[in-house]
Amino acid sequence: MRRCRHLLSYLVTLSSVAVLLADNVPLLAQSRADEIARQQQARAQTATPDVPSRVEGFFEQAEQGKWFVGVPRGWYPAFGSIYPGGGFTGGVGYRQYIGYDSYVDASALYSIHNYKQVKLVASTPNHAGERLDLSASIAWADATQVPFYGLGVDSSQDNRTSFRVNRTQVAGVATLHLVDWLQLALNGGIDDYTQKEGQGAFPSIETVFSPETAPLLGQDLTYLRGEVSAAALWLESPSYSRRGGLARLAYEEFNPLQGEGDTFGIASLEVVQHIPVMRETWVLSLRGRSESVVRPSDVVPFFLMPYLGSGSTLRAYTTGRFRDRHSLLLTSEIRWFPNRLGFDMALFFDAGKVAPEFAGLTLKNMKTDVGIGARFHTPAATALRIDLAHGLEGTRVVFSVSAPF
Repeated sequence: MRRCRHLLSYLVTLSSVAVLLADNVPLLAQSRADEIARQQQARAQTATPDVPSRVEGFFEQAEQGKWFVGVPRGWYPAFGSIYPGGGFTGGVGYRQYIGYDSYVDASALYSIHNYKQVKLVASTPNHAGERLDLSASIAWADATQVPFYGLGVDSSQDNRTSFRVNRTQVAGVATLHLVDWLQLALNGGIDDYTQKEGQGAFPSIETVFSPETAPLLGQDLTYLRGEVSAAALWLESPSYSRRGGLARLAYEEFNPLQGEGDTFGIASLEVVQHIPVMRETWVLSLRGRSESVVRPSDVVPFFLMPYLGSGSTLRAYTTGRFRDRHSLLLTSEIRWFPNRLGFDMALFFDAGKVAPEFAGLTLKNMKTDVGIGARFHTPAATALRIDLAHGLEGTRVVFSVSAPF
């Protein structure tokens, strides 16, 4: 009987405790929530923001296309060409987007040969149902020591001189994409050229040549320029491709506003074809290009004549090595892809010729070179190209941030 009374007393005590806890559960829960909130507030006041490391920041910007290739935004390192013969060129640019894809871009470049350029570009693409791209630009360039050897394919290497020219260009471009593979473009503006004494290690041009052997030498010239072109493209990408090709026909006319020059026109035709072999393990790339002064009576400044010799024409010859009124270039490459994601190698052969008359563009007595190249790239653009080329006048190494064609 006593045990029963003890058990009953124990059960009554447990029931009282349970009722007491049940009545205070909301208060305990609220106290716990208040404590957690106080701890979070204290951490927020003392915590520092999560700042990515420099390496993480670099790769994030690379993914956004800010560095080397792709679409720059804000400040970016700029590479390119100021004027033929400038050598390695670098600088800085700033691009500000207006809306989704229109932008204003300002850049300044400097080369190892003291060439300089400042340029401002405004671009607004994808009008008329994404078929029309518009852009305008103003640029000033100072090319201090451009090579000149005289006119003709037989010009002597010993006659090397240099000329200096300041060029100011104001231009507008309208590109119409009629269909995905066909582009029509209108490009026009004002080009102003001021000739000066050439700099560098070689004699200035006026000490060896005259206006009779270098047309319009010493003239300050201003032209109203216009170009119309049509291009059929079946490339994967204009900046890097393993298959497809292009055909481009253009006519450019210069009408004098200042100086003794006459109106003249230059017509050009270029055809490129990339032929994959063994599932793109190898690619045979072929190119043909011709440039011609249209009318025999046209007086063309020596520095605007078609030329061969550069990192994308006759690669073993200095820039502008051969100049004349007409030019023909043939190039072939066999490309191998040891790493499809970012590295190519190539064996190449270049052949070219200039002539005072179009009939002189035959396959006889062409200047040639052979070489080997290495290219680092993304799926759509070439980041760095290194070519080693050998010709009759020696061996040259070419560094470029664009594909040869």
